[in-house]
Amino acid sequence: MKYRILWAAAFTGIVVHVIGLAWDVYLHSDDATLAAREGVFTLSNPGHALIVAGIALTASAVLGMATAWMHDRRLGGEGFFAAALRAGTLPVMGLAVGAAIFVATGAERDNHDHQVLEASGAHSDDTVAVVAGTGGPPAATGDASHPHPDAASATGDAMAEGNAHTHGTEVPVTPEQLAAAAAFYARVETSAAKFEDIRVAMASGYIQITQDLEGIAAHFANLKYNSDGNLLDPERPEILLYSKRLDGTWKLLGFMFTSEKVTELPPSFFGPLDAWHRHENLCFTANAVSVKPDAASCRGVFSKTTAWNLHVWTAPGASGVFAHDFPPISPGAFPGATLPATQDLALRTP
Repeated sequence: MKYRILWAAAFTGIVVHVIGLAWDVYLHSDDATLAAREGVFTLSNPGHALIVAGIALTASAVLGMATAWMHDRRLGGEGFFAAALRAGTLPVMGLAVGAAIFVATGAERDNHDHQVLEASGAHSDDTVAVVAGTGGPPAATGDASHPHPDAASATGDAMAEGNAHTHGTEVPVTPEQLAAAAAFYARVETSAAKFEDIRVAMASGYIQITQDLEGIAAHFANLKYNSDGNLLDPERPEILLYSKRLDGTWKLLGFMFTSEKVTELPPSFFGPLDAWHRHENLCFTANAVSVKPDAASCRGVFSKTTAWNLHVWTAPGASGVFAHDFPPISPGAFPGATLPATQDLALRTP
């Protein structure tokens, strides 16, 4: 009877494992950016959780069958020490195998994090951004000259790296990252259409948390999206970016997405293409934000370190869709509003 139960448990574990694999394949086919931000085993991914559970259940059943078989055959003889040896051998083997798997997956996770950091270039403000509307390669942030005539003569190749030449900065971006970034931006553009009217945004729960800031606009946040677990969701942007135009209307310039949690490393969805940033010592009061040295000097909500943020500009004039600043308001044709949007719109409403 006990063998039947253990065989049934092993079979169930295999089924659970296969279901987890299928689920994981479906999630990756539905979201091209998932692989770039996952580790080897990410238990928040239901597919990974089922894979791990299936492996654990199958392994436990197999070890249980082996233990029962050893006891039935009285391997090692009779007596206390023989029984203890039979009882302890397989659990120790199981722990050793589990430890080996944990160490191996830990090494993979460290390698994944290192690759993310290298690909992001620490995500400084100098990260290369895709130029809006070009559909072409990323814009170069500078050029690099390599005048090495000695190396050219040594190789005898006039086109070798040693030959004196000048070229733009090379970006280590993969075709998958380019495709994922383009697909994501297309979804952002589609979603932005419903927020063109700032009144619609405010009716949907977006509240102004900053003044109309030079270069980065006024930030309108929907607090229920700040902790919903959805990162980079074009249908649920955490923050909308508006600036007041010369004609008195509020113009949607783009979205700002947040990583929700404060971490040392920013997330990475498109390798070097996404330019995450964060701020320190911010003081939020009513509809404005300022920088304060500490919480004691802030008469509002103080944020020592913010979560990572990513701008996605949809209005014409951006130097890059993921750039930090929007040049037309640095300063330009979008002068800052002197009143919060709620008051400003109320004053102009018939």
